[in-house]
Amino acid sequence: MNCLYQYLLTEKTIEDIFDDNLDVDDKKSISFIVETTVNTIEHIEELEDLIKENLTKDWDYERLGFVERALLLMGAYEIRYTDTDKPVIINEIIEIAKVYCDEEASGLLNGVLDKL
Repeated sequence: MNCLYQYLLTEKTIEDIFDDNLDVDDKKSISFIVETTVNTIEHIEELEDLIKENLTKDWDYERLGFVERALLLMGAYEIRYTDTDKPVIINEIIEIAKVYCDEEASGLLNGVLDKL
């Protein structure tokens, strides 16, 4: 999530973002983070359109914070392109949101991701 957040917020290259965020001693996590980040960015327009289609009338994608956008993009990518069970993905996104977002964000993220 941190890499996607930085990608959305800054104009850094993906290589610089990885340099800032990856712990070279954690090879298993590096593989997941790089794969998820690169593939999410590769499909970002499609994923943003999918998210926009599933937001409630009260929300506009551009109004969302960058953390919420990063979490929705990551969740949408995983739901769309991985074999991980949707409830597992949604639960992981909600747990991350509880740490980084306000209380209302969990409900929004859950609602959008559940529709995908």
